[in-house]
Amino acid sequence: MKFKIDAKIFEKFPGVEIGIIVAKDLDNNGSIPEIEKATRVEEKRIREQFESETLSQDPHINIWRAAYSLFGGKPKENKSSIENLYKLILKGGELRRINKLVDVYNYISLKYMLPVGGVAFRGF
Repeated sequence: MKFKIDAKIFEKFPGVEIGIIVAKDLDNNGSIPEIEKATRVEEKRIREQFESETLSQDPHINIWRAAYSLFGGKPKENKSSIENLYKLILKGGELRRINKLVDVYNYISLKYMLPVGGVAFRGF
């Protein structure tokens, strides 16, 4: 498996830090009740502390909007995953359970207001 990052990323963001985790033989079936419960707690906190109308002004969201703009993106049209998750919650939605790995990184995204994601590869 090879992971490539375009050199332009480091030119525009010289202090960028990128982490990669490779997990093999992971049983991703089922759920983790503690993560489900913690996610509901975060959803409640988000509804109490944020408003949809002013979310884009939060520094944690605004920085991702600025980064998207630097890449030529349109942050009003293409929101970061964390902004989308928060907007869903602020509209009264709940994160649905996907699988163990996605549930964990969605929880981390909510708790730390940070876009987190993953990709599954089979047979490497």
